[in-house]
This record gives sequence, structure tokens and C-alpha cells, in this order.
Amino acid sequence: MSVPLFVLRNERNRRYPQRKLLESLSEFEIRKHTGLPWWGAREILGWLEPHVEPKQFTNHAVTAESKVLTTLGFFRSGGFQWLMGSDCGLSQPTASRIIEQVSRVLVTESPKIVSFPDAAEQKRISTAFHAKSRFPNIIGIIDGSHVNIISPSQDERSFVNRKQNHSINVQIICDDQFRFIDAVASNPGGAHDSFVFRNSHIHHRFLTGEFGNGKLIGDSGYSRSPFMEVPYARGIITPFQNDYNKRLTSVRCAIECTIGRWKRPGENFAILQQKFVA
Repeated sequence: MSVPLFVLRNERNRRYPQRKLLESLSEFEIRKHTGLPWWGAREILGWLEPHVEPKQFTNHAVTAESKVLTTLGFFRSGGFQWLMGSDCGLSQPTASRIIEQVSRVLVTESPKIVSFPDAAEQKRISTAFHAKSRFPNIIGIIDGSHVNIISPSQDERSFVNRKQNHSINVQIICDDQFRFIDAVASNPGGAHDSFVFRNSHIHHRFLTGEFGNGKLIGDSGYSRSPFMEVPYARGIITPFQNDYNKRLTSVRCAIECTIGRWKRPGENFAILQQKFVA
């Protein structure tokens, strides 16, 4: 997939005061080139714009809007940076710097968007999960998802996962509305899900009792604890345990759907289907 045409049409002859790229695009064009609905692209642009706006507004400055849309286009298409630069009138080094700048801002500012819910929101989530599964006090669903990377030059073996691919094991917690409420992306693919959780900040917060009776639901990769519900091992189990497993499986579909939407080929961010440098 090529770079967004709206960048190509506007980048060579830019005049900063007149540029309103999103306003000239249809819903279809925005979703096709960014992988996001129009309101999502506008929200991200408004969120990042103050952090990536050029210090001097000249005809040669790349505007915040172009920076954000170029980066989203790269995430969406997974294309080569040199091709992006050629298509939109930027050199490959410039395209690389733009993508790095916006990506760093995304990482730095992400806690303002992806944050664990407060007490009131926890109660709402718990009520929603209880209505669906009869599990009380559930405030999130946890799972790990692997994002492939190019084989690193250092500590290569620790990044090899069970499928013999090099990856990062990303821990994700979602709510009942398929929203990320916590994410940890600092562990190599060889790390087990339970290890990632035990060494995460959210585990420490549960240990200190910050969430009261709140619990998470996980799969068999996690250990049962006062704040973690996991299925009973397969084999000879009681009718109660069998019913428990069925109800747990039904509510765990929230995390499966969340991760599936995030990594769905051809519809969201193609870069997640490729290997990248960690």
C-alpha cells in the first residue's frame, strides 16, 4: 500500500496557514490511509499537535498535521520509509525523523490516554462483567500478545518465543468495552505471561491492595491468586468447576476481541504484521 495521497498532494507546495488536510478528506479516505475512523484521527491529531508542531512556521517546515498523518500512514501501510519519502516529497532521513519523533511522543504521552480506571469506572466495569458472567469484582481481562521483531544483536535467545520467532511479549489488560486500560511492552518474547505479570507495576498495585476486592481474569498461563481468576486445569473436574470454566471463557472473549481488532491484518496497523527493530 502506498503512502496516503493526501500527504502527496499537499507536501511539496505547502503553505502552513491554508493547510487543513483532514477537512478535505472523506470518512473512507481517512480510514483507508490511517486505519482509524475520522474522529479517532482528529483526536490523535489534536492530542499530538502541540508536541510535534514546528518551532518556526516556514514554507519548508513540516507541519504537525503532516507529521502525524505520515506516521499513521506508515503504521497503517507498513511501507518502506524511502518509498514514503519519495511519494510525499520528503527524503528518507526526514521521513525517519518524523516517524521517530511522533512515535516517541506517543510513548511519552500514552499514560494520559491508556490508564487504569478510577474507582467509579472500576465499579461500572465490575457490574458489566457480573451481568455477563456472574463473576463478581472483575475489573479487567489480562493476556499477553507477541509482536514480532528482527533478531536483536544482543541477548538474542531471550527474545525467542514458543513458536521460535523473535518477539516482544506485550501484556494487555482491557475492560468490557474492548479498551486498553493497561499495557506493558518491555519484556522479550521468551518471558512467560506469569513472569511478565509478576514483574509489572500493575501486579505491585494489586499486592498493595490499591484495588480493594478488584480482580483480573486470565488464562491458564497465569497463577490463581486473590486478585486473579484462572480456569481449572483440564481433566477430571467437578460440574461446578466445569461451569466456572465455561463462564470464564465467555468473559475472556473481551481480551481476544481487543487483541484481534488491534492486530487484524489489512484493517488496522499493517506494521504489526511485520518484523521491526526493537
